[in-house]
Amino acid sequence: MIKVCYSELDGPKGLSLRLEAAGHAGYAPAGQDIVCAGASTLMQALVYLLAGEESARSDAWDEPEGPRLAVAAQAPVAPWVQGAFELAKAGFTLLAERYPDNLRFADVSRSGQQSMMDLQLFAEGEAAPALSPEQTRQAVAAGTLKPEAPAAQPEVPPQTPAEPEPQPETPAQPERPMLPPLPLPVQNTVRSLHARWAAEEAAMRRSQPGFDLKAELKNPEMRRLMQLPGMRVQDAYRLAHYEDALRTTAQTVEQGVVERVQQRAARPLENGLRPGAAASVRPDVAAMTRAQREALERRVLHGAQIEL
Repeated sequence: MIKVCYSELDGPKGLSLRLEAAGHAGYAPAGQDIVCAGASTLMQALVYLLAGEESARSDAWDEPEGPRLAVAAQAPVAPWVQGAFELAKAGFTLLAERYPDNLRFADVSRSGQQSMMDLQLFAEGEAAPALSPEQTRQAVAAGTLKPEAPAAQPEVPPQTPAEPEPQPETPAQPERPMLPPLPLPVQNTVRSLHARWAAEEAAMRRSQPGFDLKAELKNPEMRRLMQLPGMRVQDAYRLAHYEDALRTTAQTVEQGVVERVQQRAARPLENGLRPGAAASVRPDVAAMTRAQREALERRVLHGAQIEL
């Protein structure tokens, strides 16, 4: 079992922080132990985050019971350094709650009342603090606390039960495993991401009223592009439909070329202005000579119908 302990030392300059992990998880053979992999990832991530920090120090020992790794930060501690320790604590809390037989996490600091604590760290005879529901489940799974017996129910005189009406059999639904809640920073990040997507979807609907982000995410290429960091909805939509846009543009250009070829192959009309239909020309009386107007007058007197 891996034993992880977080402690704080209050000194003249402030709090000094220390996180130590030791032992083997024993969940699976070497190379397949996911609990060991999770604990190793958390500790190594903390070491890499604090690399270069003058107040931080990490040590490792190879002991008979297994490896032991400790990361400490001396006071005064910067707020981001304390945040790195809080992130590692949150990860170990989730591991201890999910795998209580393979990892045990203890927070012996003053703020440890709201985190997972190990009852075995308290000596016999001392009063243990109040436990949260998560702490109670871990203690029962570890065997350090017996489950509470259900309260005795008052005796009820037996009554003749009425014959129950036959009910249709309903197939039993498999119970879904309860997943641990996400840490608060992760929840805030997800909320801000969804808000940005909603704003970008509203902007897309101004130019494309029928745009629906949920329908577009059914496209595997659109879903893959939206998983890239910093990708906007508009850019992902253009990239996902890039081939469709090229195909539409090519068809439009091809149709225009065909129409121009057909127009140029036709016989040019008298005006010669454009390859389309010729402009209609009507006689202008103001531009006629006196003899032409008199000729029209004589035709009208003889009953002819003149169209101008």
